[in-house]
Amino acid sequence: MDLPEPMRVIFLESGGEENRAQLMVANEMDAAQAVTLGTFEAMQFQNPNVIAWFDDLPYAWPDPCARQMEFNTTVAPWDNVDMRRAVEMLIDRNQIVNVAYEGTTQPSRSMFVQYGAMEPFISAVEAAGNGFTADADVAGAQAIIEANGYVMGDDGIYELDGEDLTANIHVNSASAEYTRTIDVIVEQLNRAGISARAVPVENSVFWGEVLPLGGYDMSYSWLSCGSVNEPWASMNRYTNATIAPIGERAPGFNNTGRWDTDATAAYTEIVQQMGTMAVGDPAIVDMVAEAHGYLAAEVPFVPLVQAAKLLPFNTTYWTGWPTSENNYNHPAFWWGSAHQIIHNLEKAE
Repeated sequence: MDLPEPMRVIFLESGGEENRAQLMVANEMDAAQAVTLGTFEAMQFQNPNVIAWFDDLPYAWPDPCARQMEFNTTVAPWDNVDMRRAVEMLIDRNQIVNVAYEGTTQPSRSMFVQYGAMEPFISAVEAAGNGFTADADVAGAQAIIEANGYVMGDDGIYELDGEDLTANIHVNSASAEYTRTIDVIVEQLNRAGISARAVPVENSVFWGEVLPLGGYDMSYSWLSCGSVNEPWASMNRYTNATIAPIGERAPGFNNTGRWDTDATAAYTEIVQQMGTMAVGDPAIVDMVAEAHGYLAAEVPFVPLVQAAKLLPFNTTYWTGWPTSENNYNHPAFWWGSAHQIIHNLEKAE
């Protein structure tokens, strides 16, 4: 390729979403990290040169790392499959979409990103009854909790042997997307009888200590990320091949919740066999559906929603940013393909 027009690229520490918005409006930033819908619309109203992937709703580009909530499967009561399943049933994904994401994404139907190439696998998972639904089943979840000995207290919180049923959910405080999602989930769990609270921590602590060392009860993440056109890359992250003890780093952030049961072993056998087969082998579709059944049954993590990246670009000084109509590249400028964006930028007239 010809040398790019930009002579240098400057990365700024912009702080929170409000600061990013002010810099974009003032034409002091050309590309910003993700913002919420309300912030984007305010930015665009004040500066018409601010654009996104789509011209209209949902504006956002679907990032391949679908959002989820992980369980630490070594910590009671979340070492109990029934209790993990109950939490999954209590989560109303539609409400997360409508409130936390303001309609810019969609509920996850499986562990996978919902790209076209992944649809045959997702459809097979659903056809086998091993997918996830958008709606909550509060009554069904509460029946499971009560079957495990919990009794609803006068304060509306379940208790067992005098102890409240609690859920502490660690979340990276670096983004409103993350914290708003967990705020919705905390409210849903509290209404259903689980004393839940968000535990926001800084980015370096979250990724450097909390997740890899297993220092959480539940956590918000996207660690099933990997697959975009085949299933193995994501599914291989939850085998029992490289499980570290709590307090030691999970290799590659794989299986940070230490899911290690007979179901994990059966799941691992299928996934490892998939890894020896040619990509495109039609037999893989049914194998994915079967393996995903173990995830759906034991719920080591809860698929939540698809990731929506509403990334603002400023056309005041530079044009040629990637959009749905100029889709030579995805808009994620922090990845290895960001050089393609730089090579496609031209000075604005």
